Amino acid sequence: MKKAKKYKQTIIPEVHTDEWETLSVYESRQKIFDYYCKHYKGKKNVINQHLGICVKFNQRGARKSSFGTGIYPKKKCLVEILDKMIEYAKYSNWGERKTTDPIDVIGYLNFKVKVKIDKKTEFIHLVIQVTNGGKFHYVQEINRW
Repeated sequence: MKKAKKYKQTIIPEVHTDEWETLSVYESRQKIFDYYCKHYKGKKNVINQHLGICVKFNQRGARKSSFGTGIYPKKKCLVEILDKMIEYAKYSNWGERKTTDPIDVIGYLNFKVKVKIDKKTEFIHLVIQVTNGGKFHYVQEINRW
């Protein structure tokens, strides 16, 4: 991958936890999955401003986002601004593929992005999966950095 151009995030996506706080873990996971499928999967591609790559949303992403590791209030609501987070995220580094990954996975692009959650600035870690044929898919967990 060629060297990334100098980039500074100028737009900070914003979201609120209000409607997510009262949901159980099961309800949250289902709502995240449904939201992802309705708004992103197979319907939307996002161009990352830093690298200029086109990120696609797929079934793996829906499952990983909703049924992956821990669910906490600040993470739940991020599905509402996932497209904006990917669009404005800053590239950090490359991650090697894991032995447990599907055969078509080459590795991972790691990003960080500033967001406002309930008016407080947070730094979020995003991971984009790179597959054969030069395709980029959002399939990973969003973790606070």
